[in-house]
Amino acid sequence: MRGTSSTSLREVTQRSEQLLRGDDVVLGTVAADLFGIADAIDSSNQLVRTLSDGGRPAEVKESVVRSLFEGKVGPVALELTLEVVRRRWSEQEDVLDALEQLGVEALLEQASREDALGAVEEELFQVSRLIEDSGELSGALDDARGTPGRREGIITRLLEGRAHPLTVALAARGVERRSDLKPARRLLAFAEIASARRRRLLAVVASARPLAPEQLDRLGSILAGIYGREVQINTELDEDVVGGLRIEVGDDLYDATVLARLAQARTRLVA
Repeated sequence: MRGTSSTSLREVTQRSEQLLRGDDVVLGTVAADLFGIADAIDSSNQLVRTLSDGGRPAEVKESVVRSLFEGKVGPVALELTLEVVRRRWSEQEDVLDALEQLGVEALLEQASREDALGAVEEELFQVSRLIEDSGELSGALDDARGTPGRREGIITRLLEGRAHPLTVALAARGVERRSDLKPARRLLAFAEIASARRRRLLAVVASARPLAPEQLDRLGSILAGIYGREVQINTELDEDVVGGLRIEVGDDLYDATVLARLAQARTRLVA
C-alpha cells in the first residue's frame, strides 16, 4: 500500500497491537472473524464501495459495520473493523487487504506467544517456493474456476502434519482468497509480515550454487548496512542465475548475474 493507505494501515496495525495483547483474547478466533468479515464485504461490490468511500462520513460506515457484524463476531474483530472503516484508503481493495492483514497479524501474534514465529516465517517462505516451483500445484491453486474450499483443501492436505498448525492456517488463507497476487506471492507477503514483526527484513537470495555460511554472513552484514537493521536471508537455487546473485528485499531487486549484465550491455549497445 502507498500514500494514504500506508498511513491508515500503520495506524490500524498499531491499534491491533494494543487489542491483541490481552490474555483473554483468543487470537485464532479474532483471525477467523476478520477473515470472515473481509470475505463478506468482498462478496458485495456495493458494500466494498460504501466502506472504502473516503467522502462518506465515518459514522455512516460504522453504522453499516455494526448492523452487519455486531453480535456475530467477537468484540476485538468488530473494533478492528471499525478502526479500518473510520480511515481513508487510496483504493477500494485496500480495505479488504487491511482486514486480512490484521487477521494475519493475529495468527502471527499467536505464533510469537508460542515462540514459533521464526519457524512459521521460514515455513511460509518454503511453502511459497514449493508452489512457485511446481507448475501443477501453482495451477491448481490459481485456478479461477476452483472454489475457495477446494484450494484450501489442497494446501491443508499438503501441509497438515508437516508444518506448524499456524503455518497451515496462514497458507490456507493465502490460497483461499482471490486477489491480484498469485498464491505463492501472497504467502511470501505473509512471511514478510512475520519478518517485520521480528524487526527484520526478509531477503530472498537466488544463486546457481549453494552459498557457504561465510558468504551468507558477509551478505547479511552488507544488507544490514544498507537497510539499517537485521535482514533475514532465505536462499533458493536457480540454475538461470549464472555467476552471481539475484537478491530481492521487499520491492528492491539487486540482480548481479552474468545474464543480467549481458542484457544491460546489450541494451546500452542498442541505445
